[in-house]
Amino acid sequence: MKKSIQFPINIAPSQGCYSLKLEIGSQKEAVKLLIDTGSSTLAFHASNYSPANDKCLELSQYAQCVTYGKGGWAGPVVKSKIIYSNDTDSFEIPDVSFSIVSDQQENSFQGLDGIMGLAYHHLNNAYDLSSYYENNSNHEQNTYPWIFSAEVNKSGIPAFKNFLRKYPEKDITPVFSAFEQKNISLNKFTLLTHRSVVYVPTTNMTQDQKENEMLNKGLFIIGEVESDSVIFSGKSKNVKVLHDAYYNTNLLSVQVEGFDEILAPRLDNTHIHSFFTNSIIDSGSSYLMLQKKIYQYVIDSFNKVNPKLVTFIDAFNLTRKNNTPYSPTDLNLQDWPKLYFTFEGSEEKQVTLCCQPDHYWQLHALSPNQVFFTLLSQIDKWPNQSIIGLPIISSYLCIFDRSSGDDGVIKFADKRA
Repeated sequence: MKKSIQFPINIAPSQGCYSLKLEIGSQKEAVKLLIDTGSSTLAFHASNYSPANDKCLELSQYAQCVTYGKGGWAGPVVKSKIIYSNDTDSFEIPDVSFSIVSDQQENSFQGLDGIMGLAYHHLNNAYDLSSYYENNSNHEQNTYPWIFSAEVNKSGIPAFKNFLRKYPEKDITPVFSAFEQKNISLNKFTLLTHRSVVYVPTTNMTQDQKENEMLNKGLFIIGEVESDSVIFSGKSKNVKVLHDAYYNTNLLSVQVEGFDEILAPRLDNTHIHSFFTNSIIDSGSSYLMLQKKIYQYVIDSFNKVNPKLVTFIDAFNLTRKNNTPYSPTDLNLQDWPKLYFTFEGSEEKQVTLCCQPDHYWQLHALSPNQVFFTLLSQIDKWPNQSIIGLPIISSYLCIFDRSSGDDGVIKFADKRA
């Protein structure tokens, strides 16, 4: 029996997050899904999946509606089987709950078919509309086919979510928890990634050529990897997970190489019961979104190293506003300092992770010679919480061990050559 199973993932289809292919239902129809440790939901459009042809489909009276950032979606909850395949290994899980995305705001899935959340059940709630159907007997008695698009188009996704909140909530078992319940996994998965923005080193590359670039490829590994000397280097830095909602962690401090560290502000009391800690590890983010005081410390430190460094960042931010590429000819990453992030550890009191300049500046990003700056300041109305995304995750072999401790451990190991 294999201790782990590897599945290929790729950043090229979405350009800024990694996707995994799943096969759905009796027809084994393929969908490409965003791999996201910051959510728990399995959801996708019906554009590449035909519910009417799925002989395994089970309907329900549940609906989901999810909002995040500028995105959001709503749709019915159904059940069917899903199949993982990597051309060598293949296995299926029957009776998996997922949502068919029927109404969507822009930017929800970065151009992919949907999302596969790898977090815990706290983020995977649905609403039981059975009483709605009892009072509206002229309608279907299940949420699929979907009858709410006109209401969503009129009021918007946030307002429709408020409508759903009038009905009882139910936790839907996340797909990775379903794996564990079927004894398919060891409640552990690993991400091997290399980029936070797609690598495009030459002009006129086809989509296939982009997907075949080694730096755009990665692995999603289910099961045990620490006994595999081909993948695991033998040592890891173990960050404690303090809450099982979003892979919540405790960021202690941040240091720019050559400067004193700054202590990470605690999460404010008004958000402690909903956001839990001052940082999360989020594979669905192309950025390191830093709490505003931390971000300003980093920028001030860059300015002290050389004021010219900040001019590169300002120029990049301007091009982002104008939606134009940024391709400076004199950006030299040797001029930029390393960044160090210190977290509460699971075995040691604290562990420190390093983000190299070539991870917070992505070269040949989106097109040849274009560069992309992946540090972002805390957005408006967001609490004092830093989002630790792909720039650090892709610096390491990242093992999410949900079986260790009360709420899990995230192990950051050096990558093999």
